[in-house]
Amino acid sequence: KKLISILNAFAKKIDKKINIMNVCGSHEHTITSSALRDLIPSNINLIPGPGCPVCVCAQRDIKKALYLSSLDNVILATYGDMLRVPVKLSYEEKDIFQTDQDFISLRQLGGNYKIISSPLEAYKLALKNPDKKVVLFSVGFETTTAPLVGLLSFDLPKNFFILMSHKITPAIVNYLLENLCVKVDGFILPGHVCAVTGKRGWEFLPEKYNLPSVIAGFTVENLLLALIEILRQIYEKKSKLVNVYKTAVKDEGNTYILELFEKFLKIDNAYWRSIGKVPNSGHFLKDTFSYLNAEDNFEIPEFKEEKISGCICGEIIVGLTDMNH
Repeated sequence: KKLISILNAFAKKIDKKINIMNVCGSHEHTITSSALRDLIPSNINLIPGPGCPVCVCAQRDIKKALYLSSLDNVILATYGDMLRVPVKLSYEEKDIFQTDQDFISLRQLGGNYKIISSPLEAYKLALKNPDKKVVLFSVGFETTTAPLVGLLSFDLPKNFFILMSHKITPAIVNYLLENLCVKVDGFILPGHVCAVTGKRGWEFLPEKYNLPSVIAGFTVENLLLALIEILRQIYEKKSKLVNVYKTAVKDEGNTYILELFEKFLKIDNAYWRSIGKVPNSGHFLKDTFSYLNAEDNFEIPEFKEEKISGCICGEIIVGLTDMNH
């Protein structure tokens, strides 16, 4: 009640609509499950941004996974969420998958796949199946990239490969502001991403766009602290990057994991579902490690990123409209 009272006081002083975006699925879950939008002042608009790696996973990446799972000598290891995500097929792609359906998912295709909850499980799957080629369909933001690079330090079996679909969170936020004219007055930044990266990569928000930005945890209390800090900065007209999740996030991040990022990964353009190609927004294996890259070791067809007529998911993901549209 005290935090909401402080938030109310700042909201009255500002007296205008304030758009604040989060870019984290866990933040949005807390906001929704706690009915936080109903508790805060009416002039604060909380916008869910592109914070779910499953939602933004490119169709072309999922199609590659579908294709690999259809091969007799392959076991595709993937997270359970990826099984239900549909992709739109072109006429040529329907021939590849021998289906007349416009949309298909991993579960519908019924290929050779195993559900895992960590890269380590995929590694163990490869050890247990030496006569099969195990491909880890690795999807996520920096949070899930961290255990992947940890695994890359292992002595990996020769039948283990990785299909990468790892995205860089600051890059998509910069793209939204620079290219899509998203109207935002401040950002709540993802605590678990920043536990890996620290403040690195987020300085552009106050410096380039003059936007208050706060790294937050996942309790209602921590989110309220973040909102108070954002409103304080708006009221004082002093934008900066602040961390209110100090129990988990250090300014420098996890230096050991970041060294592994540098060792194993390169940054390049990446496709985001319903958004398109975003510059320097993807993590990929360096060429030195091409022997692990599924795309370098299998003859995978060139798949398309099909547009879906009438679909507004992309507009929702980037905060240009809401689900009540």
